[in-house]
Amino acid sequence: MPEEQQIPGELLNRIARFGRVYFLDTVTSTNDYAFSLSGKQEPAIVIARNQTKGRGRFRRHWFASEGSLISSILLFPQPGTFAPPAVTQVAGLALCRAIEQLIASFPQNPLLPRPVLRWPNDVLVNEKKVAGILCEQKGRALVVGIGVNVNQTTLPQNLPEAGSLRLSYQQEFNHLILLETTLSEFFSALQRLEKDARSVWQDIRDRSAIIHRRVEIRTILRRHIGTVLDIDDEGRVVLRTDSGRLLVFSAGQVRQLR
Repeated sequence: MPEEQQIPGELLNRIARFGRVYFLDTVTSTNDYAFSLSGKQEPAIVIARNQTKGRGRFRRHWFASEGSLISSILLFPQPGTFAPPAVTQVAGLALCRAIEQLIASFPQNPLLPRPVLRWPNDVLVNEKKVAGILCEQKGRALVVGIGVNVNQTTLPQNLPEAGSLRLSYQQEFNHLILLETTLSEFFSALQRLEKDARSVWQDIRDRSAIIHRRVEIRTILRRHIGTVLDIDDEGRVVLRTDSGRLLVFSAGQVRQLR
């Protein structure tokens, strides 16, 4: 097991409110490492400086560098409480709200772009992907991986849609303050999801980058082109295809069309 690193005490205490903290130098995947802890039956927060086999949805490779926030949350929700697709979108909402909290302290600029959600698991700023969420479940263990391009000033040329918070806002961010703020927003939103799910889904709709937009949705079997009408209270996309059919998707890959 890699040695745990030191986090400044006050910040460590704030992060540790949400689970035991594992701060690692290098890990294959923070999600896999979090699952390896599930036998302890206690919530955990895994943070890594480097990740060698990070992955996104459909086992795609996830780019990460020294400028990234690489983390996973290990939870043990009661059976039937939260489904991974819903938790994915709640985590995206939490990250958006955390980003807004941090940029509120920057020099006033009315043109600062708003972080938005691209269903089902991406956070965009200025139409660039700055973060992805990967939520996985094994038995009672639910792991929420959050990868954010934070302080990169350059990104690989083969990732033209990728961006970073620093490039978007021209300011350097503290990774761990961003994480702690995201955790606070995330657990608050989960509580709301139990008590007032409709308000949470409305917040997610209000941040959607695809509602009322023409998109292509790819599923395992085929692709569909049309206009997104809504995201329902189960997190599913409601699409009116170009032929006039109404379709509902609980999973898929979305590409916005011009």
